[in-house]
Amino acid sequence: MNAEFNVWLLIVGLVVGAGLVWLVVMDSRRRESEIDAVELPREAAWLSAVMTEDGDDVSPETAERLLLLHRAYLDAPPPDAPDASGAEEIPSDPVELSEFPEEDRVGIDGGARSVDQ
Repeated sequence: MNAEFNVWLLIVGLVVGAGLVWLVVMDSRRRESEIDAVELPREAAWLSAVMTEDGDDVSPETAERLLLLHRAYLDAPPPDAPDASGAEEIPSDPVELSEFPEEDRVGIDGGARSVDQ
């Protein structure tokens, strides 16, 4: 009877161990916070090359600025939920951005400014 119990313990241990390994492997993707300032220009150059291959002429400097803006967006508080009447559109013209109340512009203006500082 002791040998049978040991076999069950072995099976349970293998299942639990495989589950833990699966959890660790599933969560092994890189995150934005893991990419440091040294790697940012290389990421921007790669992004620029891929976009150029796809037919969009994007300079590495522009790609780097977009990556910095993306990080600032992720660092900003989440935007408000859209109205039930329809989807809110954020205007692309900077003049129209002044129409938003100051507290609503934190994610738009505040996050972008924090990148330059």
